[in-house]
Amino acid sequence: MGRIVYFSFPAHGHVNPTLPVVQALSSRGHEVFYYSTARFLDAIRITAARFQAYSPRFAMPEQGPGAFAQVSSTLETLLELSCTVLEQHLEEVQALRPTHIAHDSFAPWGSLVAQALRVPAIASVPSILISEDIVTRYGGEAESDPRLTRQWYDEFESQCRARLSRFPLPNVPSPAQLLQTYGDLNLVYTSRAFQPAAESFEERRFRFVGPCFGLRPPAPAFPWERLDGRPLVFVSLGTVYVERPRFLARCLEELASGPWQVVMATGGTPVGDREALPKNFVVRDFVPQIEILQRAAVFVTHGGMNGVQEALYFGVPLILVPQGADQFWIAARAEELGAGVVLNPLGTHDGTIRAAVARVLSEPGFIAAAAHQGRLLRMAGGPVQAAEEIQRFVRASK
Repeated sequence: MGRIVYFSFPAHGHVNPTLPVVQALSSRGHEVFYYSTARFLDAIRITAARFQAYSPRFAMPEQGPGAFAQVSSTLETLLELSCTVLEQHLEEVQALRPTHIAHDSFAPWGSLVAQALRVPAIASVPSILISEDIVTRYGGEAESDPRLTRQWYDEFESQCRARLSRFPLPNVPSPAQLLQTYGDLNLVYTSRAFQPAAESFEERRFRFVGPCFGLRPPAPAFPWERLDGRPLVFVSLGTVYVERPRFLARCLEELASGPWQVVMATGGTPVGDREALPKNFVVRDFVPQIEILQRAAVFVTHGGMNGVQEALYFGVPLILVPQGADQFWIAARAEELGAGVVLNPLGTHDGTIRAAVARVLSEPGFIAAAAHQGRLLRMAGGPVQAAEEIQRFVRASK
């Protein structure tokens, strides 16, 4: 059996898909030590993994993108966090005597620990795989980052070499490798069909296991009795890009009095007097997303990977309003496959949201495409398949 140390990127969209996988590994007799922050303690313990706390010096924004809003600041933060983990936890992890290191693909410090200890690395990929061809095809955040000049890039690369040379690493990662760090085995939580340019990723190393959402923290209570059978429109911008009151206000205005019922998850963003909400709305800070999606006719979303994959898993077409990071690529791919419509978050005019909902609900092609992608996602296997891939890799790499 394996003795696996997992390094998380402590955000809901990154932690949630790992929980059922870790639980499946634990049930098969593998020992898993899971590094994260205190807010995920209870969820991690449910999996039977041993929670390991990141150092207090490991600073992550509690809400909003914070330092991850731009590519340049993201790189600087990833380097800082990587140095912190190597300084604070390398000896501690060595004492655990792991057979394997696992890490989020957005947690380069996990890969660096694996290199320093000379053990195989397994990457958990909570988004689509990224390559230069995909960035060229869909565009990228670097285009909107004024700091990201050639001079800045060269200076940052020198800084990486200087700061990481203190550690026993065979190679110092490039800035691009900090942004997306892959391992000897990579588990991707989607289907090969959803992945753009899937043929460019070696099948032996990159395994597409589909959405993994069989386990997550307890969902808040929800007034199910208020759902009356009308087509259900679900609106949510996830747990990071929640400070979007203008967009939520637009949804309230445009989707009121329509031939549908609307469930809106605000993430805690104020939306005015809840006693005066449109009668066809049910508004909560947080909702049990999986259960809502099983009843939904369309999902209005920011385009986060987990939400998109969960919606398509249940055959729910999408209206995508990407806010940042990889959401633009994910949204573009969903639209490319015919399963949704992408709206420009800055360029929408009055009536756009309402028109998009009406269009998706009335054109059978969107529902058919979402149903087709759902079948492929279900066939990928989920957490059981992910655990099987890891177990096979552990046996082969001993």
